[in-house]
Amino acid sequence: MSELGNQLNSQDLDTVLASTFNTVGGRVFPDLRSETGLLDFIAVVNAWRATHAQAYGAVISDTGTAYSVSPSSTDSPVDLVAAQNNEVIVVNAISVTNAGGAAPITYQLKLGDTILAVGDAVPADSTAVALQYAISVSKGQTLTVTATSGTATDLTAHASGVKSCQ
Repeated sequence: MSELGNQLNSQDLDTVLASTFNTVGGRVFPDLRSETGLLDFIAVVNAWRATHAQAYGAVISDTGTAYSVSPSSTDSPVDLVAAQNNEVIVVNAISVTNAGGAAPITYQLKLGDTILAVGDAVPADSTAVALQYAISVSKGQTLTVTATSGTATDLTAHASGVKSCQ
C-alpha cells in the first residue's frame, strides 16, 4: 500500500471529509515513483464519490424531504434546513404560514449570515417565498427563519429539499 493509502487506512467513507484528500494528498507530482500513490488516490476519490455524490452533484433520487419549523420567540432565528457532514441539500421551494387570525407576522430568511428574503405572512394564510433559483445548503450555511415582529409561535416556515451529496 502506498503512503497515501496508509494515511487514509484508518478512516471510513462515512466520516472522511473531502478536505481530507487535500490534507493527506498535498501536492502530487506525477512521475513513475508516484504511480502507486496516484492510483490509490484515484481509487479513494472514486469510492468517496460513489458513497457521497453518486449523481456527480445532481440531485440524488429518493432523498427528498419536507422541512418545517416554528419560531418560539421574536428575533430568535431557528434552523429550517441544516446539512450534516458531507451533505448538500438543494432547497427547491419555501413557504410561510401564519396560523393566527389577528395580524401579519414579519419574517426573515437567511442562509448563513446572508438575507435571502424578508416579508409578511398574512393572517390565516400560506404564502410562497419567491426564489429566483434553488438554494444549496451545506454544513456551515444553515437556512434559518426569524420572526421579527408579530406572534412568532403562529409562524411556520416550510421548505422542500433534496440531497445532491450525502
